Parts: sequence; structure tokens; C-alpha cells
Amino acid sequence: MIKLNLHSDTLSCLKASIRLNTAHANLKSASIRAGKRFISNLKPTPYATGRCGTAARYGIHQTNKYELTTAFPNHNMSTSCSERSQMDVPGAEKSYGINPHTKELMKVILTDKEREICAALNKFAEYSKEKEPVQLRIAGGWVRDKLLGLKSHDIDVAIDSMTGYEFAKRLNEFLKKQGHSVSDIGKIESNPDRSKHLETATTKIFGVEIDFVNLRNEVYAKNSRTPAEITPGTPEEDARRRDITINALFYNIHSGEVEDFTGKGIPDLEAGLIRTPLPAFQTFEDDPLRILRCVRFASRFNFDITDEIKETIQTETIRNTIRSKVSPERIGIEISKMIERDPLRSLEFLYSLGLYETVFASPPRKLIVNGSMSNPEYGLNVARVIKWIFQLSADDELHELLKNRTADEIKSLYLASILLPYKNMVILEKRKMVPASSYIIRESLKLANVNADITCKLFVTIEAVRKAVQKHSEEGGIGRLELGLLIREIGMPKYMGEKWPIAVVLAMAIDLLPERESIDAGSVDKALKIVQKYNKLMTHATKLGLMDCYLLNPIINGKEISALLHIQPSEQFKSILNSVMEWQLEHPEGTKDECKEYIKNKVVVTR
Repeated sequence: MIKLNLHSDTLSCLKASIRLNTAHANLKSASIRAGKRFISNLKPTPYATGRCGTAARYGIHQTNKYELTTAFPNHNMSTSCSERSQMDVPGAEKSYGINPHTKELMKVILTDKEREICAALNKFAEYSKEKEPVQLRIAGGWVRDKLLGLKSHDIDVAIDSMTGYEFAKRLNEFLKKQGHSVSDIGKIESNPDRSKHLETATTKIFGVEIDFVNLRNEVYAKNSRTPAEITPGTPEEDARRRDITINALFYNIHSGEVEDFTGKGIPDLEAGLIRTPLPAFQTFEDDPLRILRCVRFASRFNFDITDEIKETIQTETIRNTIRSKVSPERIGIEISKMIERDPLRSLEFLYSLGLYETVFASPPRKLIVNGSMSNPEYGLNVARVIKWIFQLSADDELHELLKNRTADEIKSLYLASILLPYKNMVILEKRKMVPASSYIIRESLKLANVNADITCKLFVTIEAVRKAVQKHSEEGGIGRLELGLLIREIGMPKYMGEKWPIAVVLAMAIDLLPERESIDAGSVDKALKIVQKYNKLMTHATKLGLMDCYLLNPIINGKEISALLHIQPSEQFKSILNSVMEWQLEHPEGTKDECKEYIKNKVVVTR
């Protein structure tokens, strides 16, 4: 017999939400015939709301929610295995508005490993509640990404009643008793001058790296972005100290619910909006690095930024705090992350917010010996063209060797385009003439030297590539020697090598710049003709077997030259070796003996 215990006003809800299919009905009939009881209880579950001292919990259902439970909790004919396991998670049925990208309901759907971790943490909390009750929440980016349906491996567990390190120690002891293997705990010491009893711990639970942190409150000094004092805090205080509302969400491990203590995180996530939990001026004055984080997250998720933030950033006081409070290293890290995701949108934000010259700070005026910075919009427009280039089809619009570039190579291209306004500026640094772009990468952003090397190489070869393309398309073709030497000029340094085609992409983007407005308007015929010229050069290089000629070593080495010409190593050797390489490029099938004969006849030895 099937027994339904119904709440008085739930009949219509039951009809709308439950569809018993034939298989389900057959199973129940079979169960009854076997003498088994099948009981379905429809239980009303209050849907909590409210913002006064508690989290605002958002969901599609604004009235009571209902859960269907059966005598077979692990067997549901109408769900997949993953859905059935998800049903065991508290709060798994809750939804939190509409995903701005997919237009589907936002839910927190745990992986099997995450369910295992949450179950263990919940079990430990139950075990320790009589001695020292603890509330556990997953904080920040993990919650945001889960609601957006994105993968996230960055799990930070926030604890309300003890330090992260103390909690991790107790948890490890508990897991050992349960028969689980445990990992060592990494301890990040607190600064006794700024925080008390706030050690953060990092360890692995079931193979997943997790950070354990205190809920905290922060007090800032006027002259530093590092908190002057950090104290244990409430969930509300912890949420308000964060950079943006969508990063201030918590996932309560015990209830399985998303908690929005700012009351704005989920609405902003649904609206695709970047907002600060506190007034923007206070947020940025405390830590101006948050300005760049706003730009990065807006670019990453294709969100907009509130007018309040935009207006605050425009103030001279706030812009000045970026360089006075934030180290070049931290600025460089944020810029590097920006150009990994959506570099063009990031650059557009930096330009529109008036941050270009603040972030990409010019060298000190006293060091500049030649040139000046051009309009930052120049670099922005080149970046726009680069994005269009990589959207072309590799089949018939863009040569595959230009299209198929790695993420790091594309990142190098965008970094170079960003710094194009400084291309003609030269400074005197340690008695050497140095491109300003190199100084900005190394000193203003503190990025690795290799980034400066790549950018400078791209800049110095732009005109040579453009001339080669023009010669090959308009003057009857470019010879094997000339093209080979160009490829070697670009690719010979170890930091370039197989990256050399990105120099062709940058030169192409600059040639396409006059057509940018037509491209934006959808009229691309002229632009595609320019692209075909560059494709033609790449096809020519491929047919000639020059794509990796930067790897060629001279067929005759220095020792052999000494013996051949009866000379000792000298400055003339470099010129002779260059002649050897030129001969090799012109005679790909030539032998060593043929090259020796050529060198003997060509080289005039100066003694």
C-alpha cells in the first residue's frame, strides 16, 4: 500500500513536481507484492529568508519547499547516478537565481570528492560540538564558480571558533581514528603585531589541497594596503572585508546552503555585475589592488562594473594609491592574470578607467633619452585586431602556423600590443640604451626578464616582417636566403625559437590597423586581402623548408675553419660563420666539402 502524508496545501505542488513513470510504478507494485512497504512522505521545508544579522538565502522558490523522501533513498528511477548521489547533500535542491552565461538555474553541485570532503568535515563538526562547537563554510571563489557551473579546485574552509592550524590538527587526529590517511599540515604563521591567533593551515584531505582559515575582520592604516590589525570576525565582517560581492559568498557545509551576508552577492552574480561590499572609496583606499581585481573579474566573467566603482577609480586620490600602496610585483601578477583570460576586455577597462599610465608606469623622466609615449589607444586598437585575427578560420582565412599558437605565445602578443605606445621610447639604464618597454616589464610590473626579451624582439622585427611580406607579394617574391635570415633573426634567441610566427601576427595586426573600423562594421574584404599576403609568405617559408631554420648550426665549425684557412680564432670568425650559414641557406642540399671550397674561394683572411 502506498501511503502519502500530505501537508494541507501541497496537493497542487505534488501534481506539478512529481511524475511517477511506468518503471517507478512497476517497482512499487513489485515491492508491494513482495510484502515490502513503500512509503512516500512529502515534507514541507521552510525556505529561510532575512538579512538582519543572518544570511540572505536566495532561491527560485519563495514559498515552502518540499522534499520527496522514499523507503529507497538510494534508488530513484528518474535520476542518474550523479543526481542520486547529489540528493544526499543537504540543500542540494536549492537554486539561487539564473546563471547569466547559461541562463540555467544556479546551483551548487558537488563532485564525488567534494561530497566526501564535506561529509568528513560535517562528521568532525558533529564529533566536536560538545567540546568546542564549530561552524564550517567554504568561502570565496569556489562558491562563485560552483554557482556559475565552473570547475574550481581552490577550496578555502572558513572556521568561526579556532585557528585554521588548530582545526587542521584536530581534523587530522579525527581522520586517523576513522582509518583515513592524512597529509602533513603547512602552517602560515600569523604576524603577532597585526593578528592574534590567526594561523592559516594548508593540507590535503582525500588528496585535495584545502586551506583552513579563520573568519576575520581587518583594520587598515592610511599608508599601507596590508591590514594594521587582523582579528577573529563574524561571517558578516569577513564578507564585508572582501574585494567584491560575488567573492564574498559562503557555502555552509552543514546546511548545504549558499550564504550571502552582503545581501548583494547572488543578485550581482545573476546580473553580471562587479560591486564592492563596502563603499568603493573605502574598499579601494584600504587596498587599491582591489581595483585591478575588479577589472580582472569583470573581464574574466564578461561582467560589467558598477558606476560607483567607475567614478571612484576616476578620482586622483584613489589612482595615486595604486602606486603608493601596491608593489610592482602585485600589479604585475594581476596584469599577468588579466592577459591569460580576456586580455582585450581587460585592456579596454584599463583604458576607459584612465588606468593605463598608472599600471604601465613610464620610466622616470630623467632616464628617457629618446622618443615619447604615443596614445595608449594605439595599443588597444592593435589588441582588437589581434583578437579578430585569431577568430579567423584556419581552413581558408588564416595560415595554420599563424592560427595555432599556444596560450603563452598569445599572452606574449597581447603584452607586446599593450606596450606598443612605448615602442619608440629609449632610456639610459646602467650606461646602456634600453627600450622603455623592457624597463616597464622588468621594473613597473616586475615580470620575468624573458617577457621583456620577447616584447623587444617583436618590436625590432616588425618592420622587417612587413617589408618581407610586401616584397613577396608585390616584387616577384622573396628569396630563400633573405627569408631564411629573417626567420633566424627572429627565432635564434632561445626565448623565441618556435614562437617566431607571433612576430608575423603582430606585424599583420599593425598592417591591418587602417582597416579596423571596416572590420568592426563587418566589411572585411580588404582586411582579408592583407591576411592573404601574410599567408602567402608563410606558405612560401613552408615550401622552402625554412620553418625551423633557426635551429641550423654552421656546417663547418670554428676548429675546421682554423684548419681550413690556417688562422687562429679572431673577430673575423663571426663574419666567416655568417658566410657559412648564408651558403647553407642557399644550398640546402650542399655538402661540407662544397661549403669548404666556397669559403676558401670567398674569404679574404686579414692577418
